[in-house]
Order: sequence, then C-alpha cells, then structure tokens
Amino acid sequence: MMNWRTEQDGNCSSPIRYIEEGCLIINQDYVNFFDSIGIDNFDSIWGLKGGTIVKNIRQRSVIRITLHDQDRERIFYLKRHKPEFMCFRRLIGLLFSNRAFSQGKKEFHNICDFRKNGLPTVAAVAAGEKRFRHFWFKSFVITEDFSPYISLEKILREMPGFFGGPDGDIRKKTMLTDVATLARKMHQSGFNHLDFNATHILLYYEKGSDIPKTALFDLQRVDRKKLFRFRWVIKSLARLNYTLPADIFTAADRLDLIKSYKCREDLNVFDRIQWFWIKRKTARIQGHVLKKRLRRQAVKVETVG
Repeated sequence: MMNWRTEQDGNCSSPIRYIEEGCLIINQDYVNFFDSIGIDNFDSIWGLKGGTIVKNIRQRSVIRITLHDQDRERIFYLKRHKPEFMCFRRLIGLLFSNRAFSQGKKEFHNICDFRKNGLPTVAAVAAGEKRFRHFWFKSFVITEDFSPYISLEKILREMPGFFGGPDGDIRKKTMLTDVATLARKMHQSGFNHLDFNATHILLYYEKGSDIPKTALFDLQRVDRKKLFRFRWVIKSLARLNYTLPADIFTAADRLDLIKSYKCREDLNVFDRIQWFWIKRKTARIQGHVLKKRLRRQAVKVETVG
C-alpha cells in the first residue's frame, strides 16, 4: 500500500471564488496571504525571483517557488507565458468572450470551470495579463503545490513495482477504472483535456487504502467545442494508452480502460470500433513521437559535426 504524509488534503473539486482587479485575477482564499507579503499587482508576481525551474521552453516557463508570511510557508507553481499576439483573438472575443483570454487567464478559468462541475483539479491561485506591445500580451497563472497528489507518470517511473504482483494487479485495475471514470465525467461535463496522459493525471492513496483519489492538472489546453465530441473518448484514451508502459500494462489492462469508460463488461459493436480507433490513434502518436525524437537527434549530430 502507498502512503504519503501531507499537511493538507482539501477538497480539490470545490468551486473557486475570485476577484478581478484590472489585469489581475486572485482566488479569494489567497488575497490575505498575498497582501501580507506585498504581492498585489501583475509586476510583483511576474517579477518573482528565485525558485526552481521546472520547465523552460519557447512558449512558456514554469518555476516552483516557496513564499512565506509570518505564519507559514507555501509552495506554488508560477507559469509565465511568453508574449503572444492577440489581435484576432480579441476580435473573436467580441462574439465569444470565453475565447478572448490570454493563455494564463484561460488556464485559470479552465480550472474554475472544472471545479464548478465537480471535476477535481489543482487550486488556481492567481492569473494576469499585461499588454507588452500593441496587440501583444504576456500572461501568467499560479497554482499551489498539490501534495500529496503525485502524477501517475512519477509512480510508474519511480515505483513500477506498485502495480506488480497480485496486490498490484488489483491496484492497477482500480486505478484504470477510476481514471476512465474521471475521463467520462470530464467529457459529460463538456470538457476534453487535450493532454490526458500519465503526466497530467494525479493520484493520492490515503493510508491503508488501495483506492486512489484522482485529479487532473495543467489545464491550459482544454477543448470545449460541441462539434465532433464523439472523438473525445478516442483522443483521450489513446493519449493515456500511449503513456502506459508495455512492461506493466497488458492488452487486457488496456481493454479495461474502455470497458470502465463505457460502464460495461461486454463491449458492443460500436464500442469495439472505437477501441480499434483508439489503438490506431495510439500507434500514430507513437510514430509521431519517434519522428520528433529522430529529428532532434539529427540536429544534435549536425551541430556537433
């Protein structure tokens, strides 16, 4: 059994109340904490120093930073988005307001909407956007550390034996059932996480329990379009299927995904067609990732040469 000690284990699907002041949005539960340490505007958050770099790519960077007042210290993740051109998005926003957000504000509202629909995810702390140049905006979003939840990817990488043996088989089946159920609830609520994989699925096992609590994070890319929603199950389960290691998950384990998603032991003809397309999509993802890896290796060879 897995047990992680934690200082907090709040309700990760409770609605978020927030206030907007100019270009800044702040979760009401964090207003006093931020005021006490002098963080009350876009620049004071954007300019935070220190922390540990978690990700730094062309479009955005993420740092893990510890902030503390007189009473306690708290760990946050600050995601900064590089300046983005928003002229056309602002024009579209005149017709569809939910499409006018910068990347930072969009993720904040995605988190709020997930929680509003009872879908467990991280706590959105703050978000903001600021004009950088004409029609160019930089933005950020802050979330709080979600311990004791950790990613499925980390469990598979650091504790592969957790899903091995007779007890592990039970844990594995239970986990796949709960994750598939989370995917179904997400789709029924009108959302599709476009990176639904082991990296972004969070699990927490309470002491003495083999039944995980599940949650999702990194909600920057969420599809809400009503058209072609029947494809969501194919895309979501294919992305997850690709990230499940072949030496831990059998073909029967993978079949349990769609059975749990469909809430039935025996798949009908339509279900089996969908499962065929899920496996085909999985193979396409694998091929795409392999091509990208080979291109990177080729670039490295040319650079060294």
